[in-house]
Amino acid sequence: MKPTFPLLRLPENVIVKVLNNMRLKQLLELSYVSTKTQNLVKSLGIIAKRVAISINGSDKIALNTYHTDFGFQPSTLVPFSDNLKYIRTIFCFTSPPNVCFYANCERHEVGLLKETIGNVNLLYVSSILTDELSREVLKHFNTPSRLYLLRNPYEDSCKIQEIFIRNHKIIEFDDDYSLDDMLLINSEKVRFKLPASKKQMNQFVKHWIRGSNPQLQTMSLSVKNIDFVNGETYLKGIRCMDMSEEAKREIRQEHGLPNCDMVQIRREDGTPAVIASNQRGRHPNTHLIVLHCIPL
Repeated sequence: MKPTFPLLRLPENVIVKVLNNMRLKQLLELSYVSTKTQNLVKSLGIIAKRVAISINGSDKIALNTYHTDFGFQPSTLVPFSDNLKYIRTIFCFTSPPNVCFYANCERHEVGLLKETIGNVNLLYVSSILTDELSREVLKHFNTPSRLYLLRNPYEDSCKIQEIFIRNHKIIEFDDDYSLDDMLLINSEKVRFKLPASKKQMNQFVKHWIRGSNPQLQTMSLSVKNIDFVNGETYLKGIRCMDMSEEAKREIRQEHGLPNCDMVQIRREDGTPAVIASNQRGRHPNTHLIVLHCIPL
C-alpha cells in the first residue's frame, strides 16, 4: 500500500501553504473529494483567466483551463455543463469561454452546444470544416468577441460581409477579401492572412483618411509585390509624415513589431496613425495602427 499524506489533519494555515504549491489539475481533483476540500480550494481565490473548449471528431469534448483537461462523452452534455459550471465556481471564472471547432466535429449538434456553452469570448472555426457546418457554427455562435475564421463558407459575398460588419474586438480572416470587405470591417483589431494588392491597400488607406472604419485600432496584412529596393510603395498620393526614432521605438515595443520602419498619417478629423512595414520578403507585413496621441 502506498503511503498517504494526512493533509486534512494539518492546521488550516499549513494546508493552504501545501495547496498553494499544487498544480491546477491537482487542485481541481482534490476539490472533488469532499465539501471541505472544495471549500479549501475555493478559499485560495485562484482565478482562471481562460477556459477553452475544443470540439472535434473524437468521442469526447475537451474542456481545459491552462493545463487542466477533461473529456466528456458527446452522448450527453449534462456532465459537460455541470463541470463547466463547477470550474467557474472553483476558479472564479466569470468570462465566456473560448471555443474551437476542428475537423469532424459534425458529430456534435451545434445548437445543443450553444445552449450548453452560452456566449463565447473566442470562436475559432477551422478551414477543414465543411461549408455547411461552418455556416451552422457561425449562425449559433454569432456574438464572439474574437473571431478566427480560416475560410469563407459562403458563396454569396453579402453573407461574409454580414460577419465583417459585426462589432468584434478582434477578427482574423484567412481567405480572399475585397476592398469592400475591408471597408465594412467594424472590429477594433483586424488580421488578414492573405496579401492585398498595392492598389487595394492604397485605396483602403485613402478611405480611412476620409473617415471609414471608425472602430479600427489596428489592421495587419501583407501587400503583394512591393519593390522597396526601387522605392516602390503602396502609399502613392498619401501624405506621410516622418517620425522621430524615439517615437518609432515606443510603438515597436508597445505592439511587438521589431525591425519595422514606419511613417505617420492622419485622418481628416485629425486622428493620427502609423503604417509600419517589415520590408523583408516579397510580401512584407504591414500594420496600420491608430494612435491615441500624436507622437513626437
